[in-house]
Amino acid sequence: MDLFDIYQQDRINAVAVTADNAARDAREAKGLVSQVRELEAKINKLSMINMALWEIIKADTQRKDDDLYTMVQDIDLRDGRLDGKVKKEIKKCHKCGRTMSRRHQRCLYCRSPALDPDLFESI
Repeated sequence: MDLFDIYQQDRINAVAVTADNAARDAREAKGLVSQVRELEAKINKLSMINMALWEIIKADTQRKDDDLYTMVQDIDLRDGRLDGKVKKEIKKCHKCGRTMSRRHQRCLYCRSPALDPDLFESI
C-alpha cells in the first residue's frame, strides 16, 4: 500500500464514522420526536380531563369562569411571582422532620415511608 492508498482509506474511514454518527443522531432524533408526541398526547388528555372536571364543578356549584381564573392567579402568586409556574413545596418527613427527596419512596435518614400511613386509616 502506498501513501495515497493509506490517505484514501483514512478518508473512507472518516466518512464512515461521520455516516454512523449521523445515523445515530437520526435514530435519537426519531426517539425524541416520539417522546414529544407521547407528551403532547398526555397533555391533551389531561387538558380534556381538566375541562370536564371544570364543567362538572360549574354545573354543581354555580361557579363562574372568573372564579377559576382568580384561583389560578392566586395559586400562581403563592411564590410571589405571576409566572405560570407552581413552586414545588419542600417535603418534610412526617417522622424525623428532615427534608425528603422527591425521588425516593422512603426518608433517606430514618427510612420512614414518604407518605404517613396514619393519614389513610380514616379513609
